[in-house]
Amino acid sequence: MKNIQKEKKNKITVEEKDNYFKFVTTLAILLLAFVLTYFLIGLFYTKEIDFNKKDDKKEEVTIDNDTIMLSQLLEQSNENYYVLIYDVSDKTSSIDSWLSVYKSKSEALNVYKVDSNKKFNAKYLSDESNPNPTGLSDLKVKAPTLIKVSNKAIAEYIEGEEAITNVFKNN
Repeated sequence: MKNIQKEKKNKITVEEKDNYFKFVTTLAILLLAFVLTYFLIGLFYTKEIDFNKKDDKKEEVTIDNDTIMLSQLLEQSNENYYVLIYDVSDKTSSIDSWLSVYKSKSEALNVYKVDSNKKFNAKYLSDESNPNPTGLSDLKVKAPTLIKVSNKAIAEYIEGEEAITNVFKNN
């Protein structure tokens, strides 16, 4: 009889241990499924989780009000100003240094720059220029060129690096 009671106690403890093990296993599987679902949603759906994320260094945004497109040649708010069409990335040109000398003068007009390498300016760039354009429709420019605009009309057309630097030196 003692043996029967011991066997009953052993069966109960084994069953209790089995139930406890099943409970812990089920809980662990549910927890693992929840964590896996969280990571999958964060990785693919919301994209909040990124293991290849580098330090996001935010660059300060600067707005250059002096650079325009050639199609905006006659649209500036000033009454008199210059528009300089040249290759901005050309470091061998002396235009930039003479431009800064000109801008330092108190009576200097505004100078708007147009980058001749930009695709949206290509419509107006040509190997043969039109030094007497009446407007944008017949404007053909060969870089480098300096155009003086007065009262929304082209007043002066200066072509070539040497002629442009002379304007900046003498004005």
